[in-house]
Amino acid sequence: MIRFEGVSRRYGEQVAVDRVTLEVPRGSICVLLGESGSGKSTLMRMVNRLVEPSAGRVLVDGRDVAGAEPEALRRGIGYVIQSVGLFPHWRVGDNIATVPRLLGWDAARVARRVDVLLDLVGLDAALFRDRFPHELSGGQAQRVGLARALAADPPLLLMDEPFSALDPGTRRGLQSALREIHAETGKTILFVTHDVEEALTLADTLAVLDQGRLVAQGSSASLLQEAEKGPVRRIFGKESLAFHRLATLPASSLARPEDARQDLPMLPADASLKQALMLMLAEGSACLAIPAEGAFPGGTLHWADLVAPR
Repeated sequence: MIRFEGVSRRYGEQVAVDRVTLEVPRGSICVLLGESGSGKSTLMRMVNRLVEPSAGRVLVDGRDVAGAEPEALRRGIGYVIQSVGLFPHWRVGDNIATVPRLLGWDAARVARRVDVLLDLVGLDAALFRDRFPHELSGGQAQRVGLARALAADPPLLLMDEPFSALDPGTRRGLQSALREIHAETGKTILFVTHDVEEALTLADTLAVLDQGRLVAQGSSASLLQEAEKGPVRRIFGKESLAFHRLATLPASSLARPEDARQDLPMLPADASLKQALMLMLAEGSACLAIPAEGAFPGGTLHWADLVAPR
């Protein structure tokens, strides 16, 4: 879907992005992870030509974006940023309808699309359609911003640290909502963050940047297994590597094939070992029940198995 071919961006003598080659598969969430100044936002903004590469090229669906008219290109790509950027004097419905109206959709189609998208992002259309941005919480505003980015049904979304200014609880809720929206729509998403936990929660493919260079790419699990030295270890946090690895492993993989006892705390069948550890600590329990789901027959997860050397 997206391919960066040896792209660089220089500002005078400063190199913001240095010869990056990266492919983002169609239908995946690719997370660009790095510390401030690593070049991740600059790289992402090359896709919709908010930043032009000094060298190399960026292709979307096999076409070099340099040959596209910028405004037309951007109307076909959803874009969500940290500050949301809602028009303050427009109601929520009008904000969401911005691009469809520019594309000439009729009023009835626009109205239907607004209501469908509000429902998709978890907001009641009857309650929120006519509100103004100042009447929204930060999390609600971000949901509206996501709905606006999806309005014209673009195949590609660019998300530049969209949840970083929100409180942890709201942020986790939006991460979960984004995963659900992605599962339902199959959009290709390029997501920028400096937060390791967020990257591990969202990424199908993870690309780690350091000082403008791509230093690692792959699945979260594979990168964590290899993060024993260098910038990747520093970015993930050497003291936290084992904890992060637990987030990439399913709790069901260590469950004993026992009946899920009703007197034990219940863990969702799709939970990670990190979630299992947190529930054990919160409940003061050395065992958790995991219900049957799909091909998994159910079982019990024991503390001893969780902490055993592997």
